[in-house]
Amino acid sequence: MTESVTRSIACLNCGAPLTGPFCAECGQRDIPPYPSTRELVVDAFWELSGWDGRFAATVRALVQRPGMLTREFLEGRRARFLSPLRLYLLASLAYFVIAAATPDVRLPGKNTNGLTVSATAKSRPERVADAVSGSLDKSQVLTSADREAALKDIERAPALIRPFLHKAVADPTGFKRGIVEAMPRMLFALLPIFAAIVAVFYRRRKYPEHLYFAIHLHAFMFLALSVAALSKFTRVPTIVEAFTLVSVLWIPVYATLSFRRVYGGSIAMTLVKEVAIGTIYFAVSVIAFILTLYWVSVAG
Repeated sequence: MTESVTRSIACLNCGAPLTGPFCAECGQRDIPPYPSTRELVVDAFWELSGWDGRFAATVRALVQRPGMLTREFLEGRRARFLSPLRLYLLASLAYFVIAAATPDVRLPGKNTNGLTVSATAKSRPERVADAVSGSLDKSQVLTSADREAALKDIERAPALIRPFLHKAVADPTGFKRGIVEAMPRMLFALLPIFAAIVAVFYRRRKYPEHLYFAIHLHAFMFLALSVAALSKFTRVPTIVEAFTLVSVLWIPVYATLSFRRVYGGSIAMTLVKEVAIGTIYFAVSVIAFILTLYWVSVAG
């Protein structure tokens, strides 16, 4: 028996007459009141992926043609793509979910012997660094005595870094959880700052244009990092190293191509501006990260 589909004659949201599956006045889809579980699942999928294949079209444009997605939005051709903000949120969500689930893969040359060097043979900063590393790394064993000694050493550390060193050693689980929760917000807050830095070097454009560019560039960076993170599921160090190297090289090349497509200019001038923008943004990011660590350390 074929299931019949009942169409409404008027939009349930605004009351306007319906001539198709979407309301011409408010854009709401024609769905019956009190939707079924199936309809809720369909709505959730559409909200995440976009209508009419927009998700696939957006990702394809973002990855295959650097800067083209920003150009399309600036020139008004937006209907077939996801909004920049939705794209950024999806890309960042995918990365942080994948990164949180990835297994720990030991790369060649990384120390796996734990805290094997006698503490008396090390300076105080070295002992603190080892204690922090041992607390955050599940493969290393930090004894109660080592922890107590490290906490005493931390009391002599500079006041600025003392709170998060203490938190990392005394409560490593809470410290890592706080960082994981705070990082997406920190990176999102840095978006308008990155756009402002770009605006300093490309002054003939309006600020929203730089913000579009910043969102699309960061969305791509999250996708590239997601690919590198996914490689860890193979648990093969060589594959992980290869994908990580490709991502590290791919991002600056992609950024250069994006800058040229959106803003124009010669390769030499683009590279000069890109290095300057990257240097300033790196300095701002370091400051933001330190503030985030401090906030995580004192917030709970």
